[in-house]
Amino acid sequence: MTHRAQCGPERDPEFFRDVAEVFAKHPGASRRYSVRCLAAVTEALGVDFTKQVGVSRVEGDRIVTEFRSRDEFPHEGEEEPPCCELAGDPPHEFCVCYCGL
Repeated sequence: MTHRAQCGPERDPEFFRDVAEVFAKHPGASRRYSVRCLAAVTEALGVDFTKQVGVSRVEGDRIVTEFRSRDEFPHEGEEEPPCCELAGDPPHEFCVCYCGL
């Protein structure tokens, strides 16, 4: 696949300056988080995060992410799985990827 999303510090320099300030303010947390370009998934794979959610799992030395219908989560009688990736504007953030399933 040779798709290049239009993302990154060159595209959104003010956003990345703000992120750098937040990471500097919270050095412990900054080692647990990263910034990811969702356009790579939405454009290249056609994922619609209003209808789908990523589900990641570890398989050997790989992290595999599949995109499933949001209707599958949470399962009846179960708590929502842990969210490892959020998107959206506060206060309306939503999970785009569940981890550890």
